[in-house]
Amino acid sequence: MTRTEFEVLNVIVLKGMCRTGALADLLALPEAAVEETVAALGRRDLIGRAGELVLPTDKAEPALVAYAAEAYGDLRSDAESDGLHERFERINAQLLQTMAAWQQIDVGGHKVANDHSDGDYDEKVITRAAKLVERLKRIAGSLGEHDPRFLRYGERFDAALDRVDRGEREYLSSPGLESVHNIWFEFHEDLLRSLGKALTE
Repeated sequence: MTRTEFEVLNVIVLKGMCRTGALADLLALPEAAVEETVAALGRRDLIGRAGELVLPTDKAEPALVAYAAEAYGDLRSDAESDGLHERFERINAQLLQTMAAWQQIDVGGHKVANDHSDGDYDEKVITRAAKLVERLKRIAGSLGEHDPRFLRYGERFDAALDRVDRGEREYLSSPGLESVHNIWFEFHEDLLRSLGKALTE
């Protein structure tokens, strides 16, 4: 598998399905190059198509795991890698709580859906999420010393939070957008696979 094939397939697996235009934007590649790479992955039965969407086959994950084992051997043997994973998991637990607080509020001891009518409450949750994202970006920066592609996560987090700050609050947690929540989930899966922990956690 070439480096470009890995990066394209990795995004397809992380997202579950996507359009080639979205792949090109995310990877900063010409769409023609992405189409060529997608075609090559299709010939190897690593991806399939459903209309304009591309999606991974059952062979995709094992192919990524095999590539990562070779590509990230130095990262995995670095004494810092376990520390990065532990730091992520601590932040991860706090982000889970923060996203739960965004989706539900406590009323009389009962959890009910947050209707986002309390602006002060929402701002506190957004501030908490933004601080946690800054800590995630530092982990992505450390990983970026091994592979610059990890730096894209910081850029994506910044773009999502910028939209939240402009009033597009759905970019905090919407599953259908390039939201903080989705980027965080993708980063988590990518981190585990890169550190060789995807099959055990």
